[in-house]
Amino acid sequence: MGATWVHYNLYSMTTPRRLVIQDARPGAFHLISRCVRRAFLCGDAAEHRRAWLEQGTKTQVQAFAIDVLTFAVMSNHLHIVVKTDPHRTQGWSGREVAERWGLLFPKIDAETGAAGPWAAADMDRSVANPAWIETRRARLASVSWFMRLLKQRIARRANAEDKVTGHFWEGRFHRVALLDAAAVVSCMAYVDLSPTRAAIATTPESSDYTGIQRRIEARQEQRKAQALAHAPPQADRLVVEAARLRADQGPEHGLWIAPCLKATAGQVDVDTYLELVDHTGRLLRGDKRGHIPAHLAPILERLHIDVATWLDVMRSRGRFLGSAVGAVIHLVSEAAQRGLKWITDTTGIHRDRRQRALPATA
Repeated sequence: MGATWVHYNLYSMTTPRRLVIQDARPGAFHLISRCVRRAFLCGDAAEHRRAWLEQGTKTQVQAFAIDVLTFAVMSNHLHIVVKTDPHRTQGWSGREVAERWGLLFPKIDAETGAAGPWAAADMDRSVANPAWIETRRARLASVSWFMRLLKQRIARRANAEDKVTGHFWEGRFHRVALLDAAAVVSCMAYVDLSPTRAAIATTPESSDYTGIQRRIEARQEQRKAQALAHAPPQADRLVVEAARLRADQGPEHGLWIAPCLKATAGQVDVDTYLELVDHTGRLLRGDKRGHIPAHLAPILERLHIDVATWLDVMRSRGRFLGSAVGAVIHLVSEAAQRGLKWITDTTGIHRDRRQRALPATA
């Protein structure tokens, strides 16, 4: 077999989705989906649809073996960063598979239209069907099924509200493989700063329907609880005890998106991540090149992120729209997995991006 090389001046040919997202292999991905003709998804009088998308994503996370690392619902497109864990489904019993599928497809009462749990007989019948269980087990690990269900339901609901028919979304969805922790951290920050970059929000905490806003809210709740936990003796005992419990539960307790340490493979905790995104967002709003503070720069250096290009990537509107992002050695491996001669990293955010890759067997 010939040698496989990573090349940085040419784009790889269009790659079949099954090679980019292989459901049997764990991975992290940046998923982007746009409305047809760049029409408004949530703009103008449709602002309430942002809540539809967040709630729909939150519901699906409870069922799928997929973690959402962050997200951003924009006016005409959607960003989601996910990490898949197909091996998780193998530990589920047949009944757990059926119960999770029931969360996605609840029984609808014919008279009231209310959604509810399956009848015991229906659940038992499904559990007793091994072929049905194994098909649903595979789907619950699939990014394609995750996006398919989310988009179909939003499209039907929006079309019904607008009294129109036809396509609501532009194609299926674009996907970018994130091959290492540096790529994941960079992409999370890129997505979390999307409203700031588009000038529709001035701060991360004011960026509605984003993962960063949810993390900040959870962190603020814990800080309030920490203050209340040291209230004077005359304070309500039950209130103080509840505050102490919340303070001990950690800064991201109750979040439906993955905690920062889990999302970044233990590389970046929530406080460091929030500070990094906040400082970067301030520089973007000021339209100045600026610099990353000395105490934050080592975090990026430890991840082998090129500090000089960090802000350029965060300012860009299309740097995470390639095929894969990662260090050279990871791009070489990914190219071999897909049977390609090269994969172009459009971000150039890794410090080793100019190093020549070692040949690998395709």
